[in-house]
Amino acid sequence: MDYQGGQGNGSAWYCNNFDAPLLKFSQYTKYSNMAIGAIDANDVKADLGAAKASAEAAPLVNYLNWLLDIIVKVA
Repeated sequence: MDYQGGQGNGSAWYCNNFDAPLLKFSQYTKYSNMAIGAIDANDVKADLGAAKASAEAAPLVNYLNWLLDIIVKVA
């Protein structure tokens, strides 16, 4: 587990720490309240492209990558 509460990579990524800092990212809050089928892949791509390439942002990047994988599968 990384220090932000995430585990795995890509489609195997998940977060089981409900106090994880990831949960405080605005992007997580935005998408976590939406049905997966209602999320626009282009919005996720834009948020992924705007994410910082840092250790602190890695859980967010993994989350967005996972979300994009799932969106493509249900499209």
